[in-house]
Amino acid sequence: MSFRGRGRGRGRGGGGGRSYDEGPPDSVVKIGKLMNSCEGDLVLRADNDMVPYFNAPIYLENKQQVGKIDEIFGPINEYMMSVKLMPNMTADSFKRKQPFFINPMKLLPMSRFLPTPPKPAGPKVKRLGGGRGRGGGRGRG
Repeated sequence: MSFRGRGRGRGRGGGGGRSYDEGPPDSVVKIGKLMNSCEGDLVLRADNDMVPYFNAPIYLENKQQVGKIDEIFGPINEYMMSVKLMPNMTADSFKRKQPFFINPMKLLPMSRFLPTPPKPAGPKVKRLGGGRGRGGGRGRG
């Protein structure tokens, strides 16, 4: 009996539509300081031990949204990020070393991006059955 063609719509669409305005967060934490502006975007040097989500909103201390994180780059211990500004903002209106803030719910721990340490080799467990796959060995022919 063949079950081909009887799928029930696996893998179809779903999700999506998550680009709603969440409004200002209850609290913000410092994410970094302004290094430079480049082609209308801001380049921030991270001061935080956590890594932000892409497209996470960036705020001033008064919780006014400035823009969203566009790219994260640089060495993992001193990473930087570019911020795509909101349409009503200009990069020239910010001072060097001005702090910027982020919603703490939009941060991931650095350990998510580091290789996992190898597990210590314990005693080997001998398995029975030989592991020949599908039904074991049945001899020759």
